Amino acid sequence: MTPQSDEAAAAVFDVLPLKGPLRVREARQRIAAIEQIIRNGETEGTKLCEAFQAQFPKAPAKIVRYNDRSLTFYRWRQSSARRWGTNKTTAINLTGDAGQALLARVPESARRHWLNYERRRVYLNMRLSIATYELYRLQDWLDALDTIKVMERDGLPARVSGNDNGSG
Repeated sequence: MTPQSDEAAAAVFDVLPLKGPLRVREARQRIAAIEQIIRNGETEGTKLCEAFQAQFPKAPAKIVRYNDRSLTFYRWRQSSARRWGTNKTTAINLTGDAGQALLARVPESARRHWLNYERRRVYLNMRLSIATYELYRLQDWLDALDTIKVMERDGLPARVSGNDNGSG
């Protein structure tokens, strides 16, 4: 069996965000562009957290960067300080019930600022989550193509039994 070029095989697929047929070269270029978007977003997120902390150093919550893979990178975390009446740190959204209850405790003169930070956080998370998801999908696609090439060249790995039909 002659291995098929990824470029030739991909010509039948049309991926709209890439504005045309998905090609390996374009995918790699897109990955580089996405990585720059993510770096810029991380810089913006750091500045957002620092600006909020500088403006409201003793606030009942702050914006923090979470390092899980949930695609919600920046969240509000309630303070565990006794003066705020909470004994645990909890991630919240200002638009949810807990967030609105928290906002009710913030001086009215500061609420507009908090909502501005929330708007910026929401936009930033959307931009980062879309970029990160696209990055994951493109990397998975390229990894699958690499695996296909190895399987075409070398056959199936020795650990795979020829009698297993995958039905369990």
